[in-house]
Amino acid sequence: MVASVHSLSRESWFSDHVSHCVGNGRTTLFWSNVWCGRVSLSVRFSRLFELSVFKGVSVFKMLQLGCRWTRRLFAWEEELVGEIILLLANVTLQVNREDIWLWTLENSHSFTVRSLYNFLTIQPQVESPVAFSSIWHKDVPLKVVVFAWRLFRDRLPTKDNLLRRGVITHDSRMCVARCDCVESSSHLFLHCNIFGSV
Repeated sequence: MVASVHSLSRESWFSDHVSHCVGNGRTTLFWSNVWCGRVSLSVRFSRLFELSVFKGVSVFKMLQLGCRWTRRLFAWEEELVGEIILLLANVTLQVNREDIWLWTLENSHSFTVRSLYNFLTIQPQVESPVAFSSIWHKDVPLKVVVFAWRLFRDRLPTKDNLLRRGVITHDSRMCVARCDCVESSSHLFLHCNIFGSV
């Protein structure tokens, strides 16, 4: 069950409605699980995750071993370590309590198929000039179909979507083409002077 929940936690719709409540920290992965904030530490501090010697250890084990790095850190990376230390300053493990998953779509915080079904079926329809049925043709490669579906549903990892999910900060939301516009799907594919023309 834990393995299946962990694989589901990579899905954005699932991770938006589940949270990890840390007890003793033995079954919560320090870097990979979302347990401190709204995104995993491996996403929020991706540079430190790359440099970490212990990538797959639990919160409990990481607090015992301490952070170790594959090389000496640069000054700006040391500042990231300071941010993690501040973030974890109020974390206290509870030795007699197991880690648990909380399902936010139920008041009891217990997962039910009904709550998931209701969530998946009562999604607002996205206004689109293209009928979704027209993109599902057998002659079109699957990756093109999936990309088009994600584009029409506004599910691409554009900066405005990443900002809504708390992955990036408000200061990082502008288009990478430096055109002083917020990076959204419609901007990138229609209005951007650089990418829209491509």
